[in-house]
Amino acid sequence: MSTPPPPEDATLSSVRSALRHMSYLNAGEGKEIHNFFGNRVLEHTTSTGAVLAIKVKPPEGLDRSEGDMMHYAATHGVLAPKVQGVYDIITKKLLARAIVSELVRGVPLVDVWMELSDAQKSSIKDQLRTQLSKMRSCTQPFIGRVGRQHTRNIYDRLQQTYCGPFDDEKQFDEWCLARLTGGPLVRWKWKRVLERERRASSGRFVLTHGDLTPRNILVQDGVITGIVDWEYSGFYPEYAEFAFAMVLCHSHEKWWLPVLKEVLQPCSDERLKFTRLVEDRGF
Repeated sequence: MSTPPPPEDATLSSVRSALRHMSYLNAGEGKEIHNFFGNRVLEHTTSTGAVLAIKVKPPEGLDRSEGDMMHYAATHGVLAPKVQGVYDIITKKLLARAIVSELVRGVPLVDVWMELSDAQKSSIKDQLRTQLSKMRSCTQPFIGRVGRQHTRNIYDRLQQTYCGPFDDEKQFDEWCLARLTGGPLVRWKWKRVLERERRASSGRFVLTHGDLTPRNILVQDGVITGIVDWEYSGFYPEYAEFAFAMVLCHSHEKWWLPVLKEVLQPCSDERLKFTRLVEDRGF
């Protein structure tokens, strides 16, 4: 399911005009407010005075379903930007893709965390717990993205691949098992472990961000204003947010991991070990 086309109003017509026929490096009009390993976000003021955010990347690095997931989160009680549309930027060929959303005011938490008082840090943790509770209340009957779309394969660190959708947790576990190295004996051992894990599982597939780095949490005056960058999001078993954060998100600052351990719902050591084995680090 792709993001519904936005209404034909003057504000979005202005955005379309700004994006049309521009190269990736010049895509959009406005100041750059974020740039992290090719993830560029621009603040764009339309001809009607509306202020929007434009995330722009080469098309192979920006999935339309990312916009679907972020918009789903925003319309289901989570502090995520509402998406206005997803656009391809074309001259003679497809050069880039842009997600246009409402602009969330604030600064990345990573920029201010060390300056916060203990009371302010405690408040941010409580606010994050609230957001995570709202995310866990959002469920789908499959593992994947809204509309039964596949999701980004978070286990491949240095390449972009996809996986799913999966009908149930067993199907997902079997896909993960097939990635293990070490031969049939290793897979047999972990198959038994995963059978025990599933018996203890709730069977719920919950909204999962997949990259809760403090760069992706925006704050203003001690208040969380938005959770951005839903590139690795999907609906996953309840253990996934914790396992992904502890094992797969290598760009997380070391000081941030203890914070996540306080606010995230933990998973078993076996799930953490298995997640580490499934990952392909590319080296």
